[in-house]
Amino acid sequence: MAEAHEVLWRRRPAHDAAPAEWAAFHRRSAEVYAAAAKVDVPNRQEASQYAVFAIRRAREIEHRLNPDGDDE
Repeated sequence: MAEAHEVLWRRRPAHDAAPAEWAAFHRRSAEVYAAAAKVDVPNRQEASQYAVFAIRRAREIEHRLNPDGDDE
């Protein structure tokens, strides 16, 4: 888990980055944490929770960018 946190921290977008960049970051974070949950048995529950949080955050941002859900 510590390694996942560190890698993602280094790849965080700038605070004022575009929302789409933040959404992509959170989606990637969810992937990293889901992968960590598979291999880091002692921290599986924590990693899974981080993955769920990250995907929710990505979806919130994406919904704000496209509230009608159009795929244009």
